[in-house]
Amino acid sequence: MGLLVILISDGSDLLEDDVLASASLPDLEISEETIVKAADVLQLYANHALSIAREIAIGRNLKMFLQVAFGLWVASYIGVLLSLSVPVLYDKYQHRIDEKLSVTHRIIQTQYRKIDESLLKKIPLPSSKEKKIQ
Repeated sequence: MGLLVILISDGSDLLEDDVLASASLPDLEISEETIVKAADVLQLYANHALSIAREIAIGRNLKMFLQVAFGLWVASYIGVLLSLSVPVLYDKYQHRIDEKLSVTHRIIQTQYRKIDESLLKKIPLPSSKEKKIQ
């Protein structure tokens, strides 16, 4: 939290001095080569995951099949318990829960307004004319 305060205070100094407003930012682009490399890596991971899923589905790896089946059973059991208990608990403690959510919502709104007023409104946005030129 302390680091965030330091960064915001340093950032607000930059905005007040119009350093960011006068600086020209270069066009940011990702090369096709970088995209192809990332896609190749992603393809390797996806193919590996699919081969494991296929082995599990056809029962070739019995130990993994049983682990996945047990994990899915546990997840469904937990889901049933939550779907039955959460509404009952909410009905019982609705007033307290709603109070806490209301307080939390107000705190989040206050913090957002502070950030919006101190930082976000000072960021220069390009006009629609500049967008048409680019």
